Amino acid sequence: MDLSPATDSLLSGLDTLSAHTLTRRADLGMLLELGRAPGGQQRLKDLAFYAKFVHRAHGMLTRVGKDGEGYDRLAAEFAANMEKAASLLTAMLESAPPGDRARLRAAYLVMTHEAVAGLLELFHDLGWYKNWLIDTGEHPTETA
Repeated sequence: MDLSPATDSLLSGLDTLSAHTLTRRADLGMLLELGRAPGGQQRLKDLAFYAKFVHRAHGMLTRVGKDGEGYDRLAAEFAANMEKAASLLTAMLESAPPGDRARLRAAYLVMTHEAVAGLLELFHDLGWYKNWLIDTGEHPTETA
């Protein structure tokens, strides 16, 4: 999928905002493009919300450990929000070109260690998009 100049510019801004820590930039760009489709803006906003939560919760679960206080409750919230985020990602991919859709499903939505690790990296990048929305108060795909 070719990225529009507006999406490419937004990706550059997100890369700068993240101190150059984006690891799934091309796939994030594709999701930003898909967010331009009718109905895609809200789905992308929702996905970014859940993605940021999941990524942060995963970090907290790792730090706290299975024996830590509140682990079970946080693990349950993590699982529920991971399911919501994966469902939103699946829905967003429905409007992707078939080849890209198949590649992204295989990369992020299968039950393998590599896919889950990649999904968490994508969620990290989507978290920076969420930060952008909070900081600017605008949805760049609505105006560009």
